[in-house]
Amino acid sequence: MSERFVTWRSLRSGTEVPVLREGVPSFLGVPVARTRNELRGADVVVVGIPSGAQESPGRPPGQWAHYGRAVADTRRYSMRYGGYLPELDLDVFEHLRVVDYGDAEIVPGDVQRSLDNVARTLGDVLEAGSRLVTLGGCVPYASYSVVGALARSTTGPVGVISLDAHGDCLQTLSGDPERRELGAGTWQARMWDHFPNIDPTRHVEIGMRGPRNVREMVHRYRANGGQFYPMATVRSRGMLAVCAEAYPHAFSGAARTWFSLDMDVLDIGAIPGWGDEAIGPTTWEVMEAIHEAGKAGIDALSFQFIAPDSPPASAVACYGFVYLLAGWVLASR
Repeated sequence: MSERFVTWRSLRSGTEVPVLREGVPSFLGVPVARTRNELRGADVVVVGIPSGAQESPGRPPGQWAHYGRAVADTRRYSMRYGGYLPELDLDVFEHLRVVDYGDAEIVPGDVQRSLDNVARTLGDVLEAGSRLVTLGGCVPYASYSVVGALARSTTGPVGVISLDAHGDCLQTLSGDPERRELGAGTWQARMWDHFPNIDPTRHVEIGMRGPRNVREMVHRYRANGGQFYPMATVRSRGMLAVCAEAYPHAFSGAARTWFSLDMDVLDIGAIPGWGDEAIGPTTWEVMEAIHEAGKAGIDALSFQFIAPDSPPASAVACYGFVYLLAGWVLASR
């Protein structure tokens, strides 16, 4: 017998929670779209990116290779939540039609096919005119490939807001200026190289801190004309003040905007057993940043590096999703 899932909404309405596949419900129990035609009329579409992380300097090989599991974990964990926020007296599902389009196919060992699969799946969503939220995954599938799909489908400049503990704008990790690899630490440089309408002057970087960064990262953002707000600035001025000053740089004159949330921006104490950077923002501050982006009209958001087997990490993604949608609803009033 197939496993049945129950949410507060399904229990109160007497409805069934849709299932993507055996043992995996839809995110927050929203309807499932299995074809491009079923995306029509959706305000918001969720897509999972079940990829692990590439090797990264200073970390054990394969440390994050299993992060692809987090997408299913988060969908299962989302069963305990709905769309209502008490402080706003707002249920986002009363205002927005949300569907789950399943997962983009990640082919183990085949980077290019996986990148193409992500781009094709997200292209379906963007062609339908829906806003996009991606769940999980790591570099480059959940970052470079997502913003690349947005850039390809957009006529005009694309602005980027990035919350991350680290700068990912290096030309190369190897020190060889001719070797411009695509991966951790370099994917932003590649997005500027490969997608001319992703405007580096409309780039906002928030939350960098600590000795895993190098000088070239900061200098690159500034030389590009981007906006750079290290965590020390957020702490002294407050996240809302930073967002109020920074976001117009990404949105002004942009045809579309993307919010890149690397979960490692969170303080090491925010998610027990996960994270490796201290003195970071709280979950509340990250919710503020997401909510303000929704109110400003962000077109797409990516939750990257969600840890598997981590209820707190899944909870942050669920909360962030609802606060994003609440921002969209409030902006439409």
